[in-house]
Amino acid sequence: MNAVYYFLVAMFLCGFADNIWPWDNRWSRANKPTLRQIHTKMSGNYFHRGISRLRAEELLLSAGEDGCFLVRDSETLQGAYVLCLLYQSRVHQYRVLPGHDNQLSIQAEGGAPEPKYSDLNSLVADYMKKGDKNGLAFGLKFPVPPDRGEEVDSDDDDYQDNPNVVPPPPQNFGSNGFDPNPEEQKIKTTLLNNFTKIDRNSIDSDFFDTLRNYFEKGIETDVTAVKAGDSNLPEFQKLLEFAAKNLQKELDKFIKKVRTINDLLTVPETSSLSRSPSMVDKSGSSIPSMLEKMNKCRSNLVSLDNKVQETLRYFSVSLYDSLPFETQESDPLPESCTPLLSSLGKPHIPRSDFEVKVIRTGKQSKMTLSVDIPHGRLYAVKPSKESLDSNNIFTHERITQLVKSTKDNTRLDMLVLDEEKKKKQTKFTFAFTSVHVRETFCQQIMQMKNMHSSAVDVDQISVFVGTWNMGDSQPMSSINSWLRCNGTGKLRDPQVLGVIPHDMYVIGTQESALTEKDWVNFVKNHIKSCLRADVEMVEVCTLWGIRLVVLVKKQLHQYINRIQHSTVRTGIANTLGNKGAVGISFYFKGTSFCFVNCHLTSGDERNERRNQNYRDIIKGLSLGQKHLGLFDVLNQFNHLFWLGDLNYRVEDNIGTILEKLENRDIDYLLTKDQLKKSQREKKGFCGFSEEEISFMPTYRLPRSQIEYKYDWRKQKKTGERINAPSWCDRVLWRSYPGTYIENLAYGCADKVLGSDHRPVFSSFNVGVTSDFVMNRNSLSSESLIKIVFYQVVAQVKTCCKQYFYLEFHSTCLADVVSSQANTSFQQHKTGFYTCPVWDKKQIPELRPLFGDEEYLGEQHILIAVRSRDSDNECYGECVVELKGKINVNKPQLFEIQLLHQGEVTGKLSGQVHALTGTFAPRSSKKSYELVALDTEYIDPELMHADSPNIPPPDCQPPVPTGTLISNPHATLTHVQSMPTVMSERQGIPISRPAADDLPYKYGDVASSHMFMKQIEHCDLFKKQMEQCDLFEKQTEQCDLNTSRMKSHPLPGMQSSIRVGPSGGTVTEPPNKPPPPLPKKQPSYVNITKAHPVGEWLKSINLPQYQDNFLKNGFDVLLNLKNMSKRDLKEIGISNVIHIDMMLESLKRISQ
Repeated sequence: MNAVYYFLVAMFLCGFADNIWPWDNRWSRANKPTLRQIHTKMSGNYFHRGISRLRAEELLLSAGEDGCFLVRDSETLQGAYVLCLLYQSRVHQYRVLPGHDNQLSIQAEGGAPEPKYSDLNSLVADYMKKGDKNGLAFGLKFPVPPDRGEEVDSDDDDYQDNPNVVPPPPQNFGSNGFDPNPEEQKIKTTLLNNFTKIDRNSIDSDFFDTLRNYFEKGIETDVTAVKAGDSNLPEFQKLLEFAAKNLQKELDKFIKKVRTINDLLTVPETSSLSRSPSMVDKSGSSIPSMLEKMNKCRSNLVSLDNKVQETLRYFSVSLYDSLPFETQESDPLPESCTPLLSSLGKPHIPRSDFEVKVIRTGKQSKMTLSVDIPHGRLYAVKPSKESLDSNNIFTHERITQLVKSTKDNTRLDMLVLDEEKKKKQTKFTFAFTSVHVRETFCQQIMQMKNMHSSAVDVDQISVFVGTWNMGDSQPMSSINSWLRCNGTGKLRDPQVLGVIPHDMYVIGTQESALTEKDWVNFVKNHIKSCLRADVEMVEVCTLWGIRLVVLVKKQLHQYINRIQHSTVRTGIANTLGNKGAVGISFYFKGTSFCFVNCHLTSGDERNERRNQNYRDIIKGLSLGQKHLGLFDVLNQFNHLFWLGDLNYRVEDNIGTILEKLENRDIDYLLTKDQLKKSQREKKGFCGFSEEEISFMPTYRLPRSQIEYKYDWRKQKKTGERINAPSWCDRVLWRSYPGTYIENLAYGCADKVLGSDHRPVFSSFNVGVTSDFVMNRNSLSSESLIKIVFYQVVAQVKTCCKQYFYLEFHSTCLADVVSSQANTSFQQHKTGFYTCPVWDKKQIPELRPLFGDEEYLGEQHILIAVRSRDSDNECYGECVVELKGKINVNKPQLFEIQLLHQGEVTGKLSGQVHALTGTFAPRSSKKSYELVALDTEYIDPELMHADSPNIPPPDCQPPVPTGTLISNPHATLTHVQSMPTVMSERQGIPISRPAADDLPYKYGDVASSHMFMKQIEHCDLFKKQMEQCDLFEKQTEQCDLNTSRMKSHPLPGMQSSIRVGPSGGTVTEPPNKPPPPLPKKQPSYVNITKAHPVGEWLKSINLPQYQDNFLKNGFDVLLNLKNMSKRDLKEIGISNVIHIDMMLESLKRISQ
């Protein structure tokens, strides 16, 4: 019997548990095996449960022999299977379907009837018996078994913190104490021997006598009580009460002292906590009474800590609080603020002072900038001034733009409206002491403008995301520093921004010690006490010890809808919830959010298992809209946040790790981080972003001490285990392209104790969109609204020979749109990729519901690549943004990574163009566009040919269609010609006019760099075309990349275009003379005239000389104005042809 038992256990561990069933009629209805268990019985040699399509192909290719096969689950039809067969380095797939009688059969190609089988084992056995005449591409010869070498997940790493293994308590005592049973007598003897080893000098005589009495007589009384079902253990309680005799008196004294401190530090403004009732008068010396008193004492200490922080904050006031620059009517704070980033309860927000240097015409002078967020003002004070006048006071509405310098990361330009001439702007240039100080200043100005904005519509919110493995214990200290993003790492300003509450709080915990209700109330009370904010719960989701809570400010709760939650178990056999994930999704106005809190497999050596956990969670989470079920959480939501104890470790020798920790060499340790490695190798968390880590590892630290002494040794039953200090606790995010999200803080609250992990916090500003279309005129132009995809190419990671089609989904489309199946393929250098191609005729035009340009600019197209044959399975999904692709002169290129169930399956590239008609678009500026880089910001008035960054009218780079231009001096890349649109009335091809005010793409530095490249290519293009004798035949306008500026033709550059006899495009004179150039207005770019040398060198295909210029102090083009041949040779450039190219380009730019 023992042999049979061990055999069954071994079979279960190998995955054959569902194959060992007594298949007879003795099973009751409740215990009857499922249909899936019947189908897959005895199939463990070839059936791969839950495996992905890509993984199945990889396994077959690794096997390498024709006739290798396996069976996996179908991804599109529940209860169906897919038979995968390798033949001639191609994987052929056949769908196995259950019929009405639950019999299995392989789907026939042409309607021919196929034999039916009761289970997979019978089906495979029969097809193997048929050999090559089985109707498949090849015979089934070699089954590929699943990988059985994976370790069973264990929680030993998470719970054994005590190095001393405590033996189990003695049981089965007799009624008169110890039973004369030899085993029980042995236990009694062991206990008495332990007693004889006590050092009597370390304890007093009274306590020793009490211990001796307990072991001689009292323990027998407790044994009898246990046998009778009484768990109070009366004799043991007496022993503890005697041991705590003096502790009661000391505890009462300590409570009195705490109350005295509390009374002294109470001020009217901070006294929101009621005085605790006296506990000193309570009588009773029992252990429960003493524990209750200690618990209340701990609560009083937490409240006292909050009160001290609130009181001391009043001392953090600015030097300028005493200056008489405030008028009487501006003293009171505004009674109502917009919901955006506002602070309910009005906590005290002190002024912040920034010592800067003002740069004017090459001269610098010192100045102090004082930001007064509550009153919405910025004060500029010079050291020589004792008081302020109106010229030194800037109200929040006058500050229109902050532009960060990319050449000097401490410099900032501030554009301010003139107080009298409201349309005139003045530029101030400040140099801060460090880049961190500059960032803090920008955050405070944005906070001030948002708090006092008169706009009713919310277009951005602040989100706190925190994660903490609580280690099955309650917090030993206040969590205020965690909620305020205060600790180590990248921090917000603790004195100003740290006291302003976030709009949303998302808190994930693992190994939670409190109930859902207690934990939610605990967090809400701390937010209210330390940040004076009233928050309401959006949703809470718990799986064993894994919990996720979403809280939002009370006045913002109305914007949240479509709330969902889901859980996934990834513990042993994916059935236990000790490991897994919980997810919550919802919409905030028109923007979708998803938050996933996970606890992955522990252990240094289980990195691949963690990556598999990640994929299982993506596959198992049931969140989002049902009609988008084809897309997983990676592509369904505008913003996806992934947090938790990911358990990825630092993989290196423990001695090296400890040495690097001693030197705080974080950069080196991050190179050994398993999560970073998995991302680089595209094995897990592909496409996710993470802010730079600048804090020490959060695991494994002392539970009750604020120090970085890592307890890396862990005692287990099998011996000592090494747990390397690691960044187990992480916050990552993945957002749609073209959306606004900015990380403001990412760090560790190292003073929050209670666990061997430290809490991690992260703070974000996230842009949100409206769920309404504001421009009603867009409805009248419905017939003109269309989204056109030109040639699209997919690189699909598969060796299956079949055809594909594209499926388009979007909230701006009424229905799902599908393309025709591709009819052609491109060759790829590796055989594991298939590259289907679709032309414009095979992809239908997409018709959005509305033509409002601002609305469409915030929309995205979800694209799925699906197989036409076999199971219609999805081979990859991606998201294409419409921002920057609306009403532009030519189709815009895109190239996006394809993902499927967490795996990278290829990429999709092509061209897209959106047209919305001729109605006037709305012009609005988002609040988060206040701050920009100098490479991003282009003034709306910058549309003049005499600007140094705009090409002259006669500089139009001629580009032949489909021609690769070669030159002895440089090599240019292939340039597509601009498509034209025929005029219905005149029959003349014209460029469709673009919108007047297309918002630039925030954060996309590359587009502005491309703009500069194309402008400076003009002279080189012209010269090369003259050599090719093509200049008079083919021309094309410069691509001005209209995602950052007005896209209509520049003054003096308008011309008609007609089709030449050879199919190319040639220019014609305009029908009327061009309008006169408008009067030149001051613009931001005209003022700076700054352009990086590196980008200029790239534009003329000479990037190899960048170091030559930078080492000699030439970092901007302005410094190269008077450069000569001799100067270029002195900095190390010897190639005469390259020198001529540089001088010619510089001459053109200077003109």
